[in-house]
Amino acid sequence: MHFTPTISTATITTMSRIVLLYADTGGGHRSAAEAISRGFDILCPSRHEVTLVNAIPHMAFPYNRMEQSYPAVINGPRLLHQLAFHATNSRRRSWIVRTLLRLSGEKMARMIFEHHPADIYVSCSPIYSQVLPFYMTRLRHSTPFVVVATDLVSGHAFNYAPEADLTLVPTEYAQREATDNRVAADSIVVTGQPVSPDLHTRTSSGGAAMRTVLGFRHDTPLALLIGGGDGMGRLGPTARAILQSDMHLQLLVVCGRNAAVKQELDQITVTSVRLKTLGFVNTVPELMGIADILITKAGAATVAEGFIAGLPLLINDAVPGQEDGNVTYVVKHGAGAWCPSPAIVLSELHRLLANPATLTAMRQASLRLARPDAAIEIARAITAMGN
Repeated sequence: MHFTPTISTATITTMSRIVLLYADTGGGHRSAAEAISRGFDILCPSRHEVTLVNAIPHMAFPYNRMEQSYPAVINGPRLLHQLAFHATNSRRRSWIVRTLLRLSGEKMARMIFEHHPADIYVSCSPIYSQVLPFYMTRLRHSTPFVVVATDLVSGHAFNYAPEADLTLVPTEYAQREATDNRVAADSIVVTGQPVSPDLHTRTSSGGAAMRTVLGFRHDTPLALLIGGGDGMGRLGPTARAILQSDMHLQLLVVCGRNAAVKQELDQITVTSVRLKTLGFVNTVPELMGIADILITKAGAATVAEGFIAGLPLLINDAVPGQEDGNVTYVVKHGAGAWCPSPAIVLSELHRLLANPATLTAMRQASLRLARPDAAIEIARAITAMGN
């Protein structure tokens, strides 16, 4: 349900100051903030002064180091991460961690209020959602506070703050999760996952010319294998399995910052599968536009981008807890398949390549889930707070 929330705590001025708060724990929070900023640029470029702020380094130790430790945590023992996620995933069970975050966040909160004054604060990371409302009450700040949840289905309780004036969620599943965490139903808007507003245009801009530049044939299916900016997930094993097969397929692997995997794949010379590897690039939307199939971990932003590109998604990895629901969402709606091992990826690729009708049905299902204007919808909902 879409509506215009009424917030009485502030009046939006002609040039209002909006601070988008993000953390570099993975790439999703920063990319969400950047997408929302672009949404404001498109919706009302002269009415808002939008600033992106990462204030995590101003937290007390050890939380000020969480961005550096995040890759090790995510790529570490999955069972431990899964147990920790579920052990703290409720308002009641998470009170200890929430208390520790708040005790460690006073310096950060004061820095934000002093150096980044705003007419509206927008949290794109659960850390701010748990810390800022607490200090707004304690320090008598009446600035409206908005939460943007960036998990499609199975996010953590920390995504939500009952004290927030407005909560923006990507799906109806997340909407129910928000109400389960005591967020008032009339303060929730379903907007879609924030991705760059120009994504649809970019996925359509590559075409035949980009395939030619990258050395790919036009008459052979192309699979795009990615693992986020850090090249996480089962990138290497999945690529090796495909390259060792005899499929009539081409493979483009974006290794991100994972130089070790790129070096390993570049040394493979005996394969019937045409291969191209890239490191960290800013052209993933264009690459999605020339692909026929996307193989990826279940990050919410990448999944949403795959929908906009109209790609069947073979999900080969998922962070336990917050990404499990993304897998269920994709499979339930017929937009892809869960392929948690290289052998299952190969089996699904064989099935899709042998059944063009199934491939087309997946592509159509993916497009039905696309919300390319989500960032603009978020900007519109935030702007409506003062009306």
